[in-house]
Amino acid sequence: MSKPNSRDKLKKDLKKFFNIKFAIGLLIFLVASLMWFKYIAGLILVIIFVPVTFTTVRYSKMVPHISIESNTGMSAFMGFLFGPTIGLIYGVVVGVFSYVANSFVSATYLMIPLLGGMCAVIMSFFAGMGLPFSTAFAATIVIRTIVAYIVYGYLGTNPLERVTHQTSQMLTNLILYLPLLCAVYDLVKPFVG
Repeated sequence: MSKPNSRDKLKKDLKKFFNIKFAIGLLIFLVASLMWFKYIAGLILVIIFVPVTFTTVRYSKMVPHISIESNTGMSAFMGFLFGPTIGLIYGVVVGVFSYVANSFVSATYLMIPLLGGMCAVIMSFFAGMGLPFSTAFAATIVIRTIVAYIVYGYLGTNPLERVTHQTSQMLTNLILYLPLLCAVYDLVKPFVG
């Protein structure tokens, strides 16, 4: 006897909830989601990438002369997927925030976010040329390593330090971040592409 009453109550509650206003709102939300899904996916990626970048910057100084920071790789990823402007902004803003918040403030540390932004621009150029993500990423990291070695020379960094830092940075990006970012790219591309 209680079942028919609970069914009637459920039907009544559903009728209140599923009305024309709800249907129109849901339809508008679905259309907006489909139109701007690329940007929603980008926002989700930023929400995931920022804490990772912040953490890798924090722990990159635990081992001397080895850099595990992920800002460069993630900036390049954002540049490839969303273009030079978004990638550059991500690289510089998130990178500067991560280094300043972790109390790494010097010309050499603050050059890393600028190099990340440069990687984003290069990756977007390669994306426009139709290069596959992995090839573009590897080429970009090699270019970044050469440019960084030269720039850090102008900043007065010891040549041995430059070689160890840039080599570790390049290897970290190619060995650790390239496979991870390729996997993320394969997941995101059908929705963003």
